Amino acid sequence: MVYTVTTMKVNIRKARENFSEIINRVTAKGERVILTSRNKPKAAIVSLEDAMTIEDKSMRKAKRFLQLERIIKMRQKLARKGLAEDSLDTLKKMREERVDVRSNSR
Repeated sequence: MVYTVTTMKVNIRKARENFSEIINRVTAKGERVILTSRNKPKAAIVSLEDAMTIEDKSMRKAKRFLQLERIIKMRQKLARKGLAEDSLDTLKKMREERVDVRSNSR
C-alpha cells in the first residue's frame, strides 16, 4: 500500500481564518501545510507523527556528531603519543594497558 502525502500552500491570513479546518486536515489526512506570506514560505504545519520523525532524525544526527568528536579526540590522543596512524593493534594495546592498570590498582 502506498501513501501519498499532499502539501498545500496557504496564506497566513487565510490560515488564521480557517485554522480549525487546517488542523483537522493535518491530523486526519496527514496533509502538510506551508504557510506563506506574499507567496514566500514562512512556516509549516505538520502532523505530530511527522514532527516526531524530524526530531528522531535530528537526534540521530547529533549522536553521529558526538561519535565523530570522540573519534577525533582519540586520534589526537594517539598523535600526542607519537602514534600517527590509525591502527587496530595500537588501540588494542592501549585498551589492554588500561585494563592492566585498573586490575593492578584493585
